[in-house]
Amino acid sequence: MRIERETVMRQTKELGMRLAGALMAAAVALGTAQACGVNRQLQKTYAVEFTVTENKAVLYSNDKTKVYKQPDVNSEVVTVIAPDIPVNVTGITSNGWFRISLNGTYYVMGEGLVSKNASSANAVVSGTDIKKLTKGTFSFYRNPELGDFDADDVEAMDENTYIKYLDSFLMGYAMLDNCILQDSGKLLKEVYESEAKVDKNVAAITMQAYLINYRNNYLSNSLAGPFRNDRDLKLALNRARRYDIEKFGTVYRNSSIGSDETKVKKAMENIVNEMKAEQGVSFTCRMEYGEYKTNDGSEGKGWIIEFTKKD
Repeated sequence: MRIERETVMRQTKELGMRLAGALMAAAVALGTAQACGVNRQLQKTYAVEFTVTENKAVLYSNDKTKVYKQPDVNSEVVTVIAPDIPVNVTGITSNGWFRISLNGTYYVMGEGLVSKNASSANAVVSGTDIKKLTKGTFSFYRNPELGDFDADDVEAMDENTYIKYLDSFLMGYAMLDNCILQDSGKLLKEVYESEAKVDKNVAAITMQAYLINYRNNYLSNSLAGPFRNDRDLKLALNRARRYDIEKFGTVYRNSSIGSDETKVKKAMENIVNEMKAEQGVSFTCRMEYGEYKTNDGSEGKGWIIEFTKKD
């Protein structure tokens, strides 16, 4: 009888354990189902509804350019773009994000892309006084054919000619609507209106102000290099002289000089002396060999030189 009683007790205990296990499993299942329901509800809460207004523009990245899978800070971050990289915008969402094309369709917050020509705050050349800015320009004058240049004509212009072309529009020698921007080959009016739709900083300025900033940035970039021969560097110094630029930095890369300090000092001495003899203006320069990165994204090693015009 004792054995039978122990057997019954053991079976009862095992049955209890099985029941407890079943109840625990049921509780876990129920909890999981409830949690899934909550998660689905949370996901539904965080899913952002939006519409997209189609618009094409090229804007530039800054130090806040994170690329998201959806226009929602809770969505996956796909990548981070380094500053000053051109980005193709294809639309703007109803909740203030840019839709971009980057090997697929992704999104960037409104503060993460800017127009390069909304200002010229970081340019060597600045200001809005057209008479002062264009003082050194050998303009096209009142050329009736100024508005007849096409994109191929503009693309073929060297820096000096293109600045003359831009300044002629600013001087009123042709309608701004006919001005072509060299980097895109598009009309100023088309680019300005496209960017104004997606960038409030562009929308806040006139088309003429946009062109002034574009021109100032272009002139500043034309002095930055890298220059690979003495002739091109002298042309840059001539532009600085013509437009009263007192100081600017540039990069000089010459395969015959490399990193040889003695050779580069001799080359700069010759260039400065030639400028004084030919143009009657003197420059001093400081230089060091190192890594550089230009505004158009090119980078490498070369001589980083700061020129200062002497009074």
